Amino acid sequence: MSGSPRVCPLCQSRDFKVLTRKDTLDGIYDVIKCKRCGLVFVDPMPSLEDLKRYYNEEYDALPYHQEMTLREKLKRVLDVFKGLDIKEGGKVLEIGASRGSLLNELRNLGMEVHGVEISRRACEDARKYFGINIENADILNSKYKAFKSFFDAVIMLDVLEHLVNQNQVLSVVNEVLKIGGYLILTLPNIDSWEFKLFKKYWEWLAPPAHLFYYSPKTLNLMLKKHGFKILYLETCRGDSSGNLLFQAFLAFKQMIFYHLKYILGEDNLRKQRKRWRERRRERILSTVQAFSGVNALALKLTDLMWKPIKFIDDFRFKRGAGPTILAVAVKREEADS
Repeated sequence: MSGSPRVCPLCQSRDFKVLTRKDTLDGIYDVIKCKRCGLVFVDPMPSLEDLKRYYNEEYDALPYHQEMTLREKLKRVLDVFKGLDIKEGGKVLEIGASRGSLLNELRNLGMEVHGVEISRRACEDARKYFGINIENADILNSKYKAFKSFFDAVIMLDVLEHLVNQNQVLSVVNEVLKIGGYLILTLPNIDSWEFKLFKKYWEWLAPPAHLFYYSPKTLNLMLKKHGFKILYLETCRGDSSGNLLFQAFLAFKQMIFYHLKYILGEDNLRKQRKRWRERRRERILSTVQAFSGVNALALKLTDLMWKPIKFIDDFRFKRGAGPTILAVAVKREEADS
């Protein structure tokens, strides 16, 4: 874990309150909220070495699974993109491009597409399945960092919450965008009913993968700090696991799992988790489905149960309480941070 002092990356305050505590078996994290600006993040913040080890050992992404669960979100992002003033041949950079599914759709719209992605396997998949060359790097060490005022749009889908160095990344995004260029991003919403109801058992409260948790208010403040103005913001379901009843099911499963440490012991539970993850990976790859087994059944049942009360989503989404934030911002000036 990092030994650095707690400083809010948005407003530099050191005054926080603890919202909840998360024991992941590999570490214990406080989820803290800045009393000045309201930004939420985890403490202690993992070091870059911790994160590299985590992503290599525990976060071996399944591109097909991710693509299936994010199908609704990608469709919505494309709909929003089509409404922007970007002409055919516009230059688009996706940061965290995964296996290139979105870039492929944008290329079909006539865009000139570029991407960076830290997963080597995802970059290989992009070349294999879509013929798209995605740079295997993070944006701070990418060739694109030198492309000043080059892009018409930069896209970051579920990326910002992962970054320990988000001020640096957003500064680079500002630099590579043209004046009037667009930043499109999605990220978990800490003002969602999901967090308020399930707290530390919310699926997306997941350190060390997710480190920062924005609300519409704090996202606006962070983007304004880096020379952007939000043109459009909505909260939405986001992905195929987003109905509230299914999230309650996942939260209950997570609560039961973490309480097993008092019966099995942490070491045994950690070993059991590894075995379950391997079996889950095999099931997903063999069935080519977003969810399998009990999860698949629970998703079907909860979707059926949710349909008669789906108007609740319309109510909360309009009030900024959906689990996902989708925002479009425009570059107004050079970053000043």
